Amino acid sequence: MLDLGRCQLAAGYPVDDVSATLDKVARAYGRPDLNIVVLPDAILVDDPRTGRARAIPQGPNSLRLDQAAVVHEIASQARRGELDPAEGVRELEELPYRKPRFPAWVSILGYGLASAGFALVFRISPWGVAIAALGGIFVGWLMFLTRTRPNLAPLVPPMAAAICSFAIFGFANLIDAGVQPLRVVAAPLITLIPGAALTRSTQELASGHIISGASRLVASIVQILMLVFGVMVGAILARVSPYDISDLTEQRLPLWVAWLGAAVYAIGQAMAFNEPRGALTYVVLLLLLAFSIQQGVAYWVDSVLAAGVAAGAALFVAIVIQDRTQAGIPAFVLFAPVFWLLVPGSLGFVGITQAIAGTDGADASVSPGDTISLDTLDFAGTGDVLLLTGASIIAITIGMQIASIAGRMVRKIPDLPTIPLPGAKND
Repeated sequence: MLDLGRCQLAAGYPVDDVSATLDKVARAYGRPDLNIVVLPDAILVDDPRTGRARAIPQGPNSLRLDQAAVVHEIASQARRGELDPAEGVRELEELPYRKPRFPAWVSILGYGLASAGFALVFRISPWGVAIAALGGIFVGWLMFLTRTRPNLAPLVPPMAAAICSFAIFGFANLIDAGVQPLRVVAAPLITLIPGAALTRSTQELASGHIISGASRLVASIVQILMLVFGVMVGAILARVSPYDISDLTEQRLPLWVAWLGAAVYAIGQAMAFNEPRGALTYVVLLLLLAFSIQQGVAYWVDSVLAAGVAAGAALFVAIVIQDRTQAGIPAFVLFAPVFWLLVPGSLGFVGITQAIAGTDGADASVSPGDTISLDTLDFAGTGDVLLLTGASIIAITIGMQIASIAGRMVRKIPDLPTIPLPGAKND
C-alpha cells in the first residue's frame, strides 16, 4: 500500500484519489482496520498489529505518462483484490527502470511540436511559430538533462524563461523594435507552467485537504513567479525594458489555424510525455473536442465559463473511454494534455508578466470573430488578472467535480448485452 500510494503521488494523483484508492485496497485485502493518512510529501499507515509505516514519494509528476498508466492498472487490480501483494510490490519497484516508449530525441522533439502547436493556438506569425518550436526543443533538452538530477530541476524554469525571452526579444528587436511578442515567449514555456497543479490544489482545498491543497497552490504560484522573473531577466539582457513589456502581435494567422494548433499540440504532448500505446488518437480527439467547446461557449457566453464547461466535458469523455472501452487507458492520462490547453496557467503567466511590467495589454489586436480568450482578454491590472485566473480555476474545478460524479454514474450502468448480428460469428 505504501509503494502504491507513493507511485500514485509521483504520477500526479490528487491526495483524495490516493486516499480513496488505498482505503479500497485495505478493504479488498481484509484490513479495514488500517488508518491511512496521505499528504503531498508522505504517506502514513497505522497498523494496530505492527505500528506505523510511512513512505516519501520522489515528487509529483516524476513519472512519465506510460509509467502512470502502469500504476493505474496495478491500482485497479489491487482495488479488486486480484493482485498478489508481493507481485505488486515488485512491479512498482521496477517501474522507475521501465524503458520509455519513445527515445530521448523523440521526446525532445515532442516539446518543440507542443510549443509550435500552442503558438498556433495563439495565432501568432509564422516566424513566431518557428521560434517557439526551437525554444520548445531547448526546454525539452533542459528537462532531459535534469531528469536524473533533482537538485538542478528547480533551476530549469527561471533559466529556460530567461534564455528563451532573451533570444525571442532579441530577435524581435532586430526585426522591429516595436514588436515584443510575449506570447511567443510563453509558448515554449507552456510545459513548465503548473496549470494542472493549480487546478488540483483548488480541487483538494474544496475537498477539505487543506495541507495538500495549500502546499500545491503555494508551489504553483512560486513557479509562475520564477518564470516571470526569468522572462524579465531575459528582457533586460535583450535591452528591452522589463517594465515596458507588451504583447504586440502585428501579423495574425486565420482562425482555423487554432484547431490545427490544438492537434499539433496533442501530438507533441504525446511524444514529449510518452503517452501509452493507443492513447494518441484519443488525446487528439479529446483536445479538439475540448478546444471546440471552449471556443463555442466563449463566443456565445463567457470565457471563464467556457473553461469549466470544456474541462468538464473533456474529463467526462476521458472517464467514459477509460471505463467503457477496451482501450482501458487511464482517464487522467488522457486528460493531462487538456490541462495545459484549457487551464489559465498560460493566461495567468502572460497576464501576470504584463501586470508586473506595468502594461495593460491594450495594444493587443482583436479582430472580429476572434473568440480565443487567451487573445481577446484585456488585462487592466494585477487585480483583474488574479480575479480572472482565480475564477477560471474555480470554474474548471467545478466542471471536473461534475464530470467525476457523472463518470461514477456511468460506471454503474451495466454493460449492454451482446446482440447477434446476421452473418456475424459469435464467440
